Amino acid sequence: MLSKVTPYIIVIVVASLLGFITENIWVGLRFGFVDNRGMMAPGLIGYGMAMVGMYILLGTPEMPRFLGQRIYFASNELQIAYYIFMAGVLVSVGEILLGTAVERFCQIEWWNYSSLPLHIGKYTSVFTSIGFGMMITIFMNHIFPYLFSRALAVNDVLIESLVYVLFVLLVVDFIHEAKYMIKNKHINKIWKVDIKEKYIVNHDQVRYIH
Repeated sequence: MLSKVTPYIIVIVVASLLGFITENIWVGLRFGFVDNRGMMAPGLIGYGMAMVGMYILLGTPEMPRFLGQRIYFASNELQIAYYIFMAGVLVSVGEILLGTAVERFCQIEWWNYSSLPLHIGKYTSVFTSIGFGMMITIFMNHIFPYLFSRALAVNDVLIESLVYVLFVLLVVDFIHEAKYMIKNKHINKIWKVDIKEKYIVNHDQVRYIH
């Protein structure tokens, strides 16, 4: 390991890519299309930052924490239930803060859960929070420990440099898209593949799939 920060940067980069894929799967299943999710790069840095934040605050399901402090439970089932609940709570808070901020500064309603059962306002719901809590718990229990252990073993200047370049690109992309939305009051839609209607949009050019 070349730097104490490097493993966290690696996790952020990988989780950002996985977040982009996961969000498109969710949108594809619910609405029938996939797109660039408002970004130029195929990564959503919010997911990467969230996973590192979860680790710092909650640890992992095998070694849970509360606000960074190690806590213990009588059984593994209680640990898992605790982690799902706390991850869901943090997701709800994050969704409300992000959705409200985007609506206030960009006049954009980025998503709306009002049509879902047990929604709490527009930007979160019990259903989605439990779902995200379960997915986060699976990730933090099965993928994160392996990914973090491999990241700790990195001892190559080239790999570390590449990871930092990717991280910087994700940060720059996020800042660029945030400024774009504040200025233009809409999401930067670069490409879209509509599976239901069978067409592809690329920079406002529409091509139908036969």
